[in-house]
Amino acid sequence: MEPRQPGGKGVPFPRAVFIYLSEKGGLRRCLKRKGSDTMEILGLKKANCKNCHRCIRECPVKSIEFSSQQARIIKDECILCGRCVITCPQNAKVVRNDVAQVRQAMAEGRKVIASVAPSFIVDFPVEGIEQMRQLLAGLGFAGTEETAVGAHIVKSEYERIVRQAKQDVVITTCCPSVIKLIQKYHPQMLGCLAPVISPMDAHGKLIKEKDPDAYVVFIGPCISKKAEIEEYPTGIDCVLTFEEVRDWLAEAQISPPTVPCDKSGAMSRFFPKTGGIIQSMNRTGTGYRYYAIDGAEKCIQALKDLENGNLHHCFVEMSICEGSCINGPMVRSFRGGGMLECHDKVTDYAAPGYPDNMDYRDFTPQYHFSLDKTVRPELVREQVPGEKELREILEKMGKFMPEQELNCGSCGYPTCREKAKAVYNGKAEITMCLPYMKERAESFSDKIISSTPNAILVLDENLVIQQLNQAACHLLGLSRPDQAVKKDVSELLDPTDFAYVLADGRSITDKKTWLGEVDRFVEETIVYDIDSKLLIALMKDITEQQRRERKAAELRQQTIEVTDRIVEKQMRVVQEIASLLGETTAETKVALTKLKKAVDSSEERQ
Repeated sequence: MEPRQPGGKGVPFPRAVFIYLSEKGGLRRCLKRKGSDTMEILGLKKANCKNCHRCIRECPVKSIEFSSQQARIIKDECILCGRCVITCPQNAKVVRNDVAQVRQAMAEGRKVIASVAPSFIVDFPVEGIEQMRQLLAGLGFAGTEETAVGAHIVKSEYERIVRQAKQDVVITTCCPSVIKLIQKYHPQMLGCLAPVISPMDAHGKLIKEKDPDAYVVFIGPCISKKAEIEEYPTGIDCVLTFEEVRDWLAEAQISPPTVPCDKSGAMSRFFPKTGGIIQSMNRTGTGYRYYAIDGAEKCIQALKDLENGNLHHCFVEMSICEGSCINGPMVRSFRGGGMLECHDKVTDYAAPGYPDNMDYRDFTPQYHFSLDKTVRPELVREQVPGEKELREILEKMGKFMPEQELNCGSCGYPTCREKAKAVYNGKAEITMCLPYMKERAESFSDKIISSTPNAILVLDENLVIQQLNQAACHLLGLSRPDQAVKKDVSELLDPTDFAYVLADGRSITDKKTWLGEVDRFVEETIVYDIDSKLLIALMKDITEQQRRERKAAELRQQTIEVTDRIVEKQMRVVQEIASLLGETTAETKVALTKLKKAVDSSEERQ
């Protein structure tokens, strides 16, 4: 059975473009060329990933999973659009740097030729290819040519396809991320892709046709071009991004270019801006409608429109980046606020004097190689959860009713149900839901505040009570919190300590205070939160403790007094006994002395 194009026309797929059907009629996933690995091209510095989910929000195909508080790029689902690189606030996304590979080729004595994407005119301090050639010569490039020459070859092939009118819908194949988007997510549209190689590939083959020993380096604004040369047999040996070359130029301290530039213009230089491919083509009398689509979301919507089969006889220029190649992920000028200036630079370089004195001149290369390109499906398959599974996951996220599905997008997914689907497929975690975590945190803090036996009061800078817990109500003799909220604290308590903390900024910690208004002793801590401009008071009721301590002190005092009386009485008894004992001892001593003297006298006489 011959594959057919969508749209009900029954037109066969263009030559060299196939969708392989399995025996059961389903799409069979085709293996990549050996050595292709998008994770080698685009990776992640885990230490820098700060749990912000911004890359997931920006990823048009949600090819990023999040687990253990770390994002991870799913290489089989990634289309290498580079938006995660641009939007990551922590620079956690890493694009493979291939400068060392080019330097090695130079060190080996290879003739290294640069093919420079036409968007170079917006991102380097040059006026034309001559000055770009001078810059790159300083790095060791033996030659520099414009990829726009290859663009002319490709756009001429597009014109031929349109003139033949054998293909109902024609989608351009210049953007490798668009091709990946169709391969992975809209494989039924593969038959609409123009079976034509990219301008990069065409130019690389043209250079090698002239010089087979040349080592050709493509320099452009795109990350996915690095994957293109790994997945398809191209005329390019290595791909460098504008960012890699800018850094290399800065390291080498290359002087600004000074050579004069040719101002004649060439129509194929329009390619890097939205609608530039169409603008460079001869569209007279084709009967086709022409559409220029830029931006991933618009491309996805356009593909869905085409899948409906209601659009016929149309040529669709697609670019994954808004603004097309002049806003590629490795271009900084466009994002720096120079959108209109970038458009003007491309226009002035392609057609000086446009629109009044537009010159339709262009390149006229001669070539003898095939332009055919085979694109195979790489369908991304995900498990589709049933309604029961979705409901279970939603309920774990605190979404028990449809009105609780806020669809706020803070997790990175457009709807709560899409997030639940990602959780089901292991790409997301329940805790990525900000409202859920906020509600959970608030519920947890409320439980702590409500269950603590200590009184908590929150006051604003006017010493007006904003919040208090049930323990505070009990302490103040209130039945409900609303009896105190919005009241001045002075209506319930002495405001002196609160005013002191507010004025001085220093906290009071564990101060024992008598609250005469409620006949209570408390141990109070009062702090001022400057960010929220709130006073927070924590009061521990120590009335019973104080009463026990007072009773213990009174008991000690009573014991001391009783002891003193007993000691005093005993001392008197002792003194009396001592007095009696003292008299008896004295009389005995006198008698013994006399006896001793008598004995001594008798011995002397003898």
